[in-house]
Amino acid sequence: MRRFLIFMVIFCASMLTVAQSDGPLRIELPTAQDADDYHYCLLDSQGLSIFYEGNSLNADTTEWIVMLYDTNLQRQNTFTIPLSKASAYRNSTYQDEQLHLLFQEVVGKKETPRTFISSIDIHSLKNQRFELFGIPKFEYSQLKSINHHLIFSVFNEDTYHIYFYNIDNQKLNEFIIPDAAIISEQFIEIDTFNRKVYLGLGVLFNNKASTYAIFETNYDGIFINETALPITTGYIYHSVRMAVIDKDYSLLIGTYNISKSNKNGNYHTGVYTMTYHNAKISEPLFLNYSNLSQNSRQHTAAEKEQIVDLQMLVGDIIANDSCFSLITEVYYPEYSYSPSYYDNSSYYYGSTYNPAMTTFLGYRYVNAYVTAFDRYGKLLWNNYFPFSNIITKRLTRRVSLHYTPYGTAIFYPYNSTLTATLVNEYEVIEKVGSIPIECLYKKDVVEYSRDVNMQRWYDNKFVITGYQQINNNGKSSRGKRYVFFINKLEYR
Repeated sequence: MRRFLIFMVIFCASMLTVAQSDGPLRIELPTAQDADDYHYCLLDSQGLSIFYEGNSLNADTTEWIVMLYDTNLQRQNTFTIPLSKASAYRNSTYQDEQLHLLFQEVVGKKETPRTFISSIDIHSLKNQRFELFGIPKFEYSQLKSINHHLIFSVFNEDTYHIYFYNIDNQKLNEFIIPDAAIISEQFIEIDTFNRKVYLGLGVLFNNKASTYAIFETNYDGIFINETALPITTGYIYHSVRMAVIDKDYSLLIGTYNISKSNKNGNYHTGVYTMTYHNAKISEPLFLNYSNLSQNSRQHTAAEKEQIVDLQMLVGDIIANDSCFSLITEVYYPEYSYSPSYYDNSSYYYGSTYNPAMTTFLGYRYVNAYVTAFDRYGKLLWNNYFPFSNIITKRLTRRVSLHYTPYGTAIFYPYNSTLTATLVNEYEVIEKVGSIPIECLYKKDVVEYSRDVNMQRWYDNKFVITGYQQINNNGKSSRGKRYVFFINKLEYR
């Protein structure tokens, strides 16, 4: 039986055939061209929230508008949060009916910003605001919550800082590694079985040696244990991700490169797996990308393998009860080359020499590798998923997957379309095809889209979000409009 990614009311029995009966489940909010006004947070089966900066209340204070929607994208509540006028949104998270919003002031180079957390009960609408001091300026942040504790990491001047905040006693702790700087954050995973937090970090010791290590803490960020990834001669780890399986075991999956390669930087040869048990890491198993086929096998470090140098983006582990998948997306920078020439068109000034020029066009996405493993890190299957003519100036992870009773759906949104396939391990059930992302009105024409993203919401429900310029020349024309949009999708 064939199954398809569909919008809530729309598609008939082919991914490439579209039949619209009613309007899609979609939110549209007006915006200015090229603006980034809106932010959102999914609230599981409780709905979703959209928030944006509103009007100034006085010289020092502005209000942020928070809107709550149900799962049918109908607005249920709207309320405001007063904040410092210089506050900028950084991230959000949701857990146990609490929506947490992270802000930081935008200040001058020599000024110290204030950081704010607004915690909102989505039913009572009670809001608590917490002011945090001593956190450096940052633009990028991760944010997670567990049992009235917030864990967030910030990037500042080539190093990461990781903070633990206890909402109940309002204590802020920074996670510090003596004599070392955190140069990359690979993962922050919460182990609810043992009430621990696992930090996967790239650390630089005394400005000399760098390594990947796993640090265990409690929910307040108090150090428990440190375990470095094992050194394997001839191999260089380039990333590591973790999935907590049960109270005893976790699985590590990452990418590596062969040290004999002549390439330096973000180049990858394949995928490795390890298990993590009682703060000990097993011997790694390596899977070379050149060997990905139906007869692929993992090998130990003692075996020779082919050098492959791929630039790629590494996703997070996506898991169900028995399968743990990692998606890596291959890209390369693309340039245009103009040879030197003499311009003889000027009558007064004679010939003009124009030197050769190389222009960066963007990053060309090539394909994605989907590798699936069991709980012990043994390869179950893999899939090669091609991109369709994607070139962009900004690198971002695009591909995701969804486990279904009929196979694994692999998909990515781009511009105004959604591209997807359905596989059952090595068997392709549905070939790669694309369907349009629906607009509100039949005669809407999408002129361009940007920052398009797709996320799993709850159960088999998803959202696609982004910004669009839309034209409509129908009789009841709304003309040109710029919107932030959210579409609800369902996999059936």
